[in-house]
Amino acid sequence: MPTLHEKIRRELEDRIHAGTLAPGAKLPTELELCEQYEVSRATAQRVLNDLADAGLAVRRRRQGTFVADVRQQINLLSYASPDTHVKGVPGRHEVLSARIVRAADAVLELPGAEDDTAVVELVRRKLDLHDQPRTIERHVVLFSAAPELLNEDLAELVSLSYLRDRGVSIDRIRVYLDPVVLDEHDAELLRSEAGTPTLRRRRELRAPDGTAIEIVTALIRPGAAEFFVEFPA
Repeated sequence: MPTLHEKIRRELEDRIHAGTLAPGAKLPTELELCEQYEVSRATAQRVLNDLADAGLAVRRRRQGTFVADVRQQINLLSYASPDTHVKGVPGRHEVLSARIVRAADAVLELPGAEDDTAVVELVRRKLDLHDQPRTIERHVVLFSAAPELLNEDLAELVSLSYLRDRGVSIDRIRVYLDPVVLDEHDAELLRSEAGTPTLRRRRELRAPDGTAIEIVTALIRPGAAEFFVEFPA
């Protein structure tokens, strides 16, 4: 059972990650935390110090404690590139599920696949360096293209590199950027709020004959990144 200190810190972390406490917003003072939660000054101070140590807040003497700007700056042009996810970002993957199923029962629709086609399904959550949820990744791969995939270290797997290394012929890679809103299930996984707008990256790999080999989506936690497009002046 979490301590009161952990409960207060988690509540503030959740508000920061959900965007209800925006970058630059002033956090409650130690005295305000004491009054709101009926805790000691030492507990309130520990909460704010922990947020600062995690990079979520900045403490300024005589001014207060403010939400840090922890959003990653992402160029949409590079984000759409397949090589972006090959390189990856700092953090670790948490495997939520991995199984072989019929295409009709998979978490994503593999374009053109018959209902009874065997596919490999992998769902992971990417955590940042502070172990906070960053993205939810869903993969559906044609089983005949990767029959041994589930024997790999799934927390470290980069599916595009895996398929290339095994000689799978990939003719086309198409990337979509879809504006979506979080449903309750994904909001809970990302520690955000249902109905919040966010961006989903969707990638399709196709063989020379047009067969879909893989579809993978990455749903980013609202407030985790700021997207931009930059051109030479």
